[in-house]
Amino acid sequence: MKRSILTLAVVAACVVIARLPVSAGGFQLNEHGARAMAQGGAFCARASDASALYFNPAGLSFQRGFQVMGGATLIMPSYTFYGPSNLQRNDKWEMESQLFYPPNLYITNTWNDGLLSGFAAGVGLNVPFGLGTRWADDWIGKAVTREIELQTFYITPTVSYAINDMIAVGAGANIVLSNVNLRRAVPNFSPEMGLELEGTGKTAVSWNAGLMFRPMDDVSIGLTYRSNTPIDFEGTASFIGRPNSVAALFPGGDVLTGIDLPATWYAGVAWMPMENLELEFDYQGIGWSSYDKLTIDFVNDATTDPVIKQADVTSPKNYEDAFIIRFGGEYTLPLLGLKLRAGYFYDSNPVPDAHLEPLLPDADRHGLNIGAGFNLGSNLTVDVAYLNLMFLNRTTTATSAPDGVYLDGTYTGNAQLFGLDITYRF
Repeated sequence: MKRSILTLAVVAACVVIARLPVSAGGFQLNEHGARAMAQGGAFCARASDASALYFNPAGLSFQRGFQVMGGATLIMPSYTFYGPSNLQRNDKWEMESQLFYPPNLYITNTWNDGLLSGFAAGVGLNVPFGLGTRWADDWIGKAVTREIELQTFYITPTVSYAINDMIAVGAGANIVLSNVNLRRAVPNFSPEMGLELEGTGKTAVSWNAGLMFRPMDDVSIGLTYRSNTPIDFEGTASFIGRPNSVAALFPGGDVLTGIDLPATWYAGVAWMPMENLELEFDYQGIGWSSYDKLTIDFVNDATTDPVIKQADVTSPKNYEDAFIIRFGGEYTLPLLGLKLRAGYFYDSNPVPDAHLEPLLPDADRHGLNIGAGFNLGSNLTVDVAYLNLMFLNRTTTATSAPDGVYLDGTYTGNAQLFGLDITYRF
């Protein structure tokens, strides 16, 4: 009985996460431009290319002319689970290899003279929340998850205005599209049942704003706020391999849920200590405490009333607010114009031990970044970046049913990320 209840709780958790066009720590993505990525993401005080649409919209007004910037980040995560220790086991389970490639695209124009001098406008597309995990079909945690893949697409129309040579402000809307797919096993049945969910988020809208202040020629200060984004999801649940004898208990069908993606804010200061060298320090906060529970509403309830059945579930998450500290810099070779970049960040995770699960095997992490920028003629720029993301080992002995997934053990992981962006200006 407990296992069945746990199963439904896990279903709820899966749907929730799927509902979240998902993460910093958690399920956030922060790689939205190769130039910023190469500098550890420390970019909100300069925001000196078209990715200002994400890092600080005020930075658009300090740029020039029309720009089209597009690219993608290749992400190759790797996780290993040792356990479950609550069953006195220390087996090694490796997540299957996957490749993700969230895109980014920005189109901007800055008016540098005439009546509109100081104004800028643009529209961007990127993926701030998403990713996925896939484990072998027969792994020890198959009742928690076999596979999840979720995507979010943020479309961000934005405007900015330079009040004078020192201060600019910017603001925009976030129009959010999302979808999710997941698979997991439903144990305690012979032959074993499987659950598959497909969901689509209703179009959601939130907002962002930024301020850039340049009190001296060699110092710039940036502030950015991106509001939370409530999203309602509609999906369909199917029980694969379901015996006819339990069809009334597990009808599947439509499922409803929702999630409130957290607000994010940046504060940064940039300094040019010498010609051709720029340095920046940023603090990024993420309001993950908004993600305290997941409620799953199965539209079609079981038609009979035994203990083991499909039923609505509320799963506590109790995430905590998190932060990221970022350092980065860029040096321009005087004769060649080649820009060399490097950075580092520390990313704290928001997931309490009691709710650590293989859907999101989260941990504190260090990021080491390098990259470069090349000018191919007067109008074309190519930026590349590499990030080695190193997760700290995470061991939990605190999970428990029914609130958690009851899968204690140790998670290790890392990810390799490669970014590329091409910008055309005229």
